[in-house]
Amino acid sequence: MIRRGIGYLIVVWLGATANFLLPRLLPGSPVEFLVGEESNRLSATQRTAVLTQFGLDRPLSEQYRSYLSGLIRLDLGSSVAYGKPVLKLIAERLPWTLLLVGSSIVLALFLGFLLASVFHWAESKRTSSALMSAVIFTGSLPPFWVGMVAIAFFAVTLHWLPSYGAGIGGSVLRHAILPIATLTLGYIPSVFLVARAALEDALGEGYVALARSHGAGPARVLLRQAGPVAALPLLNQFAMSFGVLLGGTVIVETVFAYPGLGLLLYDGILALDFPLVQGVFLLLVVTVVLANIFAELAQRKLDPRLRA
Repeated sequence: MIRRGIGYLIVVWLGATANFLLPRLLPGSPVEFLVGEESNRLSATQRTAVLTQFGLDRPLSEQYRSYLSGLIRLDLGSSVAYGKPVLKLIAERLPWTLLLVGSSIVLALFLGFLLASVFHWAESKRTSSALMSAVIFTGSLPPFWVGMVAIAFFAVTLHWLPSYGAGIGGSVLRHAILPIATLTLGYIPSVFLVARAALEDALGEGYVALARSHGAGPARVLLRQAGPVAALPLLNQFAMSFGVLLGGTVIVETVFAYPGLGLLLYDGILALDFPLVQGVFLLLVVTVVLANIFAELAQRKLDPRLRA
């Protein structure tokens, strides 16, 4: 575990280093990223003042040391577009994104595992093939298209749900239904495929055959014998897909104008807000690493073979 911890720290350091270097390796002046289109109107004195304000007039090595020391102090700098500390902006938007991602993960894991169970329970090959085709077709739909269709049908045509924003008080859930459904539909196919393969392996084990020989029905075999073992690979699936879901929020939150990290990152990119984009990207790296740590610890807790 110590070796794994060191490995995770190295991953975070590499992500932070890439976060520092990539914007500085892009062609053009840093002023263009910090000020935007108005940089062409600045005089030489004003451009120098901007570079000094953000510490970009110093040597690269000194900027890097200052950047790392700021990360240790949880100082991510100030947003150029919003005029606020980046950490404060992230703290304001993070709960909204966690609501979308957390709900989507729980729903997708439950529905994907349920569909995989139905796939193995189905006695007809035609039913299994139709289920497989439907799940794969759903996963091939672009999230932005699914979101736009959902808005057109449920918000514009039926007037059942709001089409944008996050709402306040009791309307928070109503505003979150369509974004959560869009993210969940895109995540179910990967959960289904992993759960299907895991169930197929677990149902072929000897202890499952022994349980069946003692009269255990399909539901008991699934819930008591094969299900817990087949659920272990889903932890790895969760860790690997967590970053994909966080990245998917950029599209989904933009379509629904949902005030989470995805929309914040999108606005930062449009505004060429160099510190804001760096801060959100670094948070995504740290979050994915934490998800992998959680999955590994949970696997060691649930699987006696790993503990041994």
